[in-house]
Amino acid sequence: MSTHNKAELSLFSEILLSILLTASLAIYLFKANDTFPWLAFIGVPIGLAVIVACWEQKKNSWALLITGLVLNTLVWSVVFNWTSFF
Repeated sequence: MSTHNKAELSLFSEILLSILLTASLAIYLFKANDTFPWLAFIGVPIGLAVIVACWEQKKNSWALLITGLVLNTLVWSVVFNWTSFF
């Protein structure tokens, strides 16, 4: 497998991992609580993104994972809090 293919698969898996992490956390919090704890939900992926960003200085670049965590957090927070907005 060429290095280009490995790089593309790495980017794809970073995005997929960020979607799966935030979606599974959001679904768990939605099912486990009466009201959706959006502050706790926002705190976990943002904290994980900060940890990975600090760890990134020493290891590989994980820019898509960090961006995906932040964007998916915002999307899932709006999706599961849609009834409280209106």
